[in-house]
Amino acid sequence: MRAAIYVRVSTEEQAREGYSISAQIQRLEDFARSQDWVIFDHYIDDGYSAKNLNRPDMNRMIKDIKDHRFDVVLVYRLDRMVRSVTNLHELLELFDENNVKFKSATEMFDTTSAMGRFFITLVAAMAQWERENLAERVYMGMRRMVEENKRPGASPPFGYDLVDGELVINEEEAKWVKKIFKGFLYKGRTAIAAMLNDAGVKTKKGNYWNDSVVTFIVNNPVYCGLIRWNHRKVSGRKTNEDILVEGNHPPIISRELFEKVKLVQSERAGRGYKGNSEYPFSGVLRCSRCGKVLIGAKRKRKKGYNRFYRCVGRTQFKICDLPMVSEEVLEDVFLNHLPAPKQPVILQQTSDDIQSLEKEMIKINKKIERIKELYLEGEIEKIDYNQKINTERNKAREIQFQLDNFEKPVNVNEVMDMLNEIKSLWPQLNYSEKKDAIHSIVKEIKVDVLYAAKHRAEKSVIEITEFKAK
Repeated sequence: MRAAIYVRVSTEEQAREGYSISAQIQRLEDFARSQDWVIFDHYIDDGYSAKNLNRPDMNRMIKDIKDHRFDVVLVYRLDRMVRSVTNLHELLELFDENNVKFKSATEMFDTTSAMGRFFITLVAAMAQWERENLAERVYMGMRRMVEENKRPGASPPFGYDLVDGELVINEEEAKWVKKIFKGFLYKGRTAIAAMLNDAGVKTKKGNYWNDSVVTFIVNNPVYCGLIRWNHRKVSGRKTNEDILVEGNHPPIISRELFEKVKLVQSERAGRGYKGNSEYPFSGVLRCSRCGKVLIGAKRKRKKGYNRFYRCVGRTQFKICDLPMVSEEVLEDVFLNHLPAPKQPVILQQTSDDIQSLEKEMIKINKKIERIKELYLEGEIEKIDYNQKINTERNKAREIQFQLDNFEKPVNVNEVMDMLNEIKSLWPQLNYSEKKDAIHSIVKEIKVDVLYAAKHRAEKSVIEITEFKAK
């Protein structure tokens, strides 16, 4: 019988319980020999939790199961493979469909009978219950901390530093927090973000400011001396079950100012409107320098209007220097880009592309196996092993992502005919029709200005640096 040996250990477990990879492998190889089983392969997930099946070698093992490459999966203990009843059922069904058995070297599990499957499911259910019970105790403990006016974990917000577990005001950052709240009474979020970026102020993580970060600041009650907990789930969705209590930390702004800002936000809500822009490139045009969107605008001339696009990274956030992009020049560059752009637009993924990536994936998997062999043979240290294996796994994830996201092939001739038709009809189209045409074929266009015109007699030189077709 061909056996697949699966071993797993998280960093915390190895430090706490000693389930080393080498110890598990030695025990399982001895067990397999005692059963006269031939070891097909070792599947090793070092440093991964069993909270789900999203593990590199677990995924590789699942693929080999579907390819009928072995007859039994051997583990040291059930929790080395799964800890979720849902995941266990998923694997047991996969085993059944492919006539693969499961065996734990230290537990009496037999998946060939209904009673055996019931018992293994029961044990997994107990493990999941224990884990959920622990999570509930942690939740209650954190809730108790909040009710006692203590702030649970997490990094300090902008305006504060964390000293011995307590929030202490960072005077330099606090100065800007006050300006944000006071400025919000008469300025919008974008204007405040631009002010901070223009002044060279960075967020706590060293990033530029934007609308959403400003909004988060003015809605965080920590700045008026309160502690808020259970505001959002891990997924980011609001719980609507906030716990809000007085904190032990010093406030940066008054409660009155915080409530005023809340009132201003409430009054502003609903004032906005959804524009019906007829600037053809709005929605797909981005700046190649800062990555921000370009928005359309116009200026009145003696005869008609001068239409152009401006980078919001320059006009609003003060982080870019892209000059204005003339719509007339942009149209010329865009049309010349069709139907044979300087940088090829990938309209379909060929079988050669897929085969090339699959070959690269095979090379990476072989390299991973070699690294594991060197580690098990004691040729490389644990630190080197982790560095090398993580590098290769990251490469494998990138390739798998590309393979998973290949689009279905399209008829290139039909697409080219459509592009040529748009090009020939362009002079007869109005702004709205041009916009519809662009949005029907283009996902994103990135542009750069190579030369900015100094007077009206000149034309700017614009380059399309990236062209993504739908």
